[in-house]
Amino acid sequence: MVMGFWKRRQSMNPGEVARQVHSLWLTRALSTRREYPRIPIRAVDSGGFARLMNRPGGPALAERWWACALDRVDDVEVED
Repeated sequence: MVMGFWKRRQSMNPGEVARQVHSLWLTRALSTRREYPRIPIRAVDSGGFARLMNRPGGPALAERWWACALDRVDDVEVED
């Protein structure tokens, strides 16, 4: 369970914990055939989310996108 992971690593730097969780998730995502939503990689000033956030309903659309993306992601089980 992810919460157990966080409790066991309270002494770790938050950045280290985030990198470890992301690495575990990314490794799992890339090793399966499950299709995960694409995450835009352009910075806002390069047209990433700026146009979307400035559109009527844009922030709500972004919120729905993230909700959909996170609903499709399995929790990472971490073992010591």
